[in-house]
Amino acid sequence: MDNFEWVDGYEPRFGLHQIDFDNPNRPRTPKRSAVYYAEIIRNNGIPLPKEDEFLYGEFPENFSWSVATAAYQIEGGWRADGKGLSIWDKYAHTPLRIGKDATGDVACDSYHRIEEDVEMLKSLKVSHYRFSISWSRVLPDGTTRYINEKGLNYYERLIDWAAGYEEKFGLYYVNFSDPALPRRPKASAKYYSQIINCNEHLNACLS
Repeated sequence: MDNFEWVDGYEPRFGLHQIDFDNPNRPRTPKRSAVYYAEIIRNNGIPLPKEDEFLYGEFPENFSWSVATAAYQIEGGWRADGKGLSIWDKYAHTPLRIGKDATGDVACDSYHRIEEDVEMLKSLKVSHYRFSISWSRVLPDGTTRYINEKGLNYYERLIDWAAGYEEKFGLYYVNFSDPALPRRPKASAKYYSQIINCNEHLNACLS
């Protein structure tokens, strides 16, 4: 989908689906790129002239076709159902930070239009979808003292399964100064593991 860029706000239009940001209903319209991408997936490759086939060939049968989004760029619902403020909410609401003072307050409004967006994924027939989690939607004050179950339910609905901000994001610390790039689990990894294992009655489970 069309999404948010720090320098230009929602001005650039790119992606697979056009979002009409001037319409409060945020209607989606598939672009030519969406049709083209669906054709590539269906054909398992890009049709080429015979003389070029030896250069490119076909994708393997088990090739994973995917799309990706980022929470702030598409979700909107910035204060919906008890969501806390993230660093991006604060940054975008700081004057002169973003072109034309654009924010992700509504964005593509995917928080309220999740069913429609999942249908778009299904229509593309992709096999993988990478998305990010807005931790301030799940843990509004950045701790596990209160877990926003409405926010958590949003992600459960998104993936059909039965979550800090400021500098407290991410599950694992990666030491980029070490060539081996060792991983060290953060406290958030433990919290998230507990949330998954509890599965229900979350606030009671983590209290």
